[in-house]
Amino acid sequence: MRTNESKNTNMNIEERFTRTGSLTRRKLLEYIPTLMLTNLSTLLLISVDGLVVGNLVGSNALSAVNIISPIVLVVGVISVMIANGAATSLSTRMGENDRENILYAKSAVKQLMIAAALFVAIAQIPVVFWIIRSYQLSPELNRLTWQYAMGIMISMPFGLISTVGVCQLQIVGKMKALMWLAVLEGCVNLLLDLFFIGVLKMGVAGAGFGTAVANVIRCSATVFYLLKRTDIYNSGNVKARREDRREILSLGLPEASYSLILALQNYIMIRLILVFFGDVGGVIMAVCTFSFSLTNVMISGVQGSMRPLAGLLSGAEDRVGLRMMMRQSAKLVTVFACVMTLFIELFPDVFYTLHGVSNVTDTELFSLRLYALHFVFIAYDTLLRLYLTNRSDTKFCTELTLLGYATLPLFAFVLTRFLPAPYLWLSYLFTEILIFSLNLWRYRMWLKKDLVSLDSSARRLSLTVKPDEAVEASRQIRSWANENGFPARISYRVSLCMEEMAAYAVASQKRKDINIQIMVLFTEHGARFTMLDDGRCIALDEDQETQTLITDNYGLIKKLAKSVKYQYLLNMNYTEFEF
Repeated sequence: MRTNESKNTNMNIEERFTRTGSLTRRKLLEYIPTLMLTNLSTLLLISVDGLVVGNLVGSNALSAVNIISPIVLVVGVISVMIANGAATSLSTRMGENDRENILYAKSAVKQLMIAAALFVAIAQIPVVFWIIRSYQLSPELNRLTWQYAMGIMISMPFGLISTVGVCQLQIVGKMKALMWLAVLEGCVNLLLDLFFIGVLKMGVAGAGFGTAVANVIRCSATVFYLLKRTDIYNSGNVKARREDRREILSLGLPEASYSLILALQNYIMIRLILVFFGDVGGVIMAVCTFSFSLTNVMISGVQGSMRPLAGLLSGAEDRVGLRMMMRQSAKLVTVFACVMTLFIELFPDVFYTLHGVSNVTDTELFSLRLYALHFVFIAYDTLLRLYLTNRSDTKFCTELTLLGYATLPLFAFVLTRFLPAPYLWLSYLFTEILIFSLNLWRYRMWLKKDLVSLDSSARRLSLTVKPDEAVEASRQIRSWANENGFPARISYRVSLCMEEMAAYAVASQKRKDINIQIMVLFTEHGARFTMLDDGRCIALDEDQETQTLITDNYGLIKKLAKSVKYQYLLNMNYTEFEF
């Protein structure tokens, strides 16, 4: 009888204060527009070289710019590893609310970033030489490719620091600064390309050097902003530990392996495309890459918005919130990817016209249409890879990336043996479907594991509470704890602190439309209470290393709680009480 009453009470409180995901939804919608503008500016940096040289120099120059893309990806693997590893490690530790571990991570990121920039500056030289030589290009195309490569090689070490800075700005919630830095870099690159190519007549070399100068300016501005306006470089006197460096590299490995296999894919595919399509193959590849980059503006906008939230929720062990955010993000990328795919299927000629290509053949149009079919699946795979990385499932992510994406050249080869050349582009669709199926299987496995853990413990409450319902929520938390046999002394302290924090959030903001989500984990001898809200900062000191709560009844809270932890991050209050 007691068990049935307990289940009914549990059901009543969770029905009354259902976790809605309103806080993460508001944050996603807050970040996405800014990040999409940021990505659009970044696209201007990446794709403007092809657009300018295609229109002002010619199709051979456009091919040269596209041929260099695998080199950029190969060398950029190190940037991707450190940037993504740093973002995941820092955001997760912020979710754990352990300031000492956050300092260790900051120190490790700085060390790895500097060492990697120096390594890239030297190691890229033989890599670039070998890849260009292996293409066996015609003398003219080889000359153009090297002219463009010189500027790109100068930019790579600075690009690494900027890439790490992008993720650092994301996890501290500085999305507008990130946008303006990207706009600065993209506009500088465009203006320099037009000046070097259109005025000074430097040809494709002008595009490379324009990119280099834009990268140096962006890198300098990013470092300056992070130093002056954030505490991301502030690691105190803490020295990085070996385990911190190892963790960052491990967490960045899935995205790095994806970039590496993508680079190898591009390299092999370019060689296959040149064989089956001839000189026009480089043009088709450039247009396809641009169309994906444009789609990726939206996909990466959602992923970038998820990144800090996913780390925060994972570190706080908020599995319910993480699952809700995945569903919200999946709906958004489905809309974005489907709209872009539909546009390409209806108007493929627009993308060739943008690159200065006239007299487009049916083969070129059909190739782009087939290529665009994989956009929806790659969007899902991007989100799932981020989720699994935040669950520290890096081994599976890495192995799936290496083995799954290695099937692309195989699919391409088989298709060209039995079907006309344009059907080679279906290999992208087949590969993404294969990887999506395995990622989805792994994701569902984690969901089942979480559900079993929650059901077996019957100790965790995850609720969304409106400020004017805090008193009722407090009463029901006490009732639920009593029905489940937890000490009344602990449940009263939890509920009282919850009421105080909710009341202060309203009072400090002077509005009632504040999103509050709480999670209470009861143990045999105590409880842990965490609360996220988007009210005004309630820190005594703006320095995130020494924040102290300034609620009206802080003295009372300190007496009730065994320990109090507080952070203001992503424009949210994140408090954690131990009882």
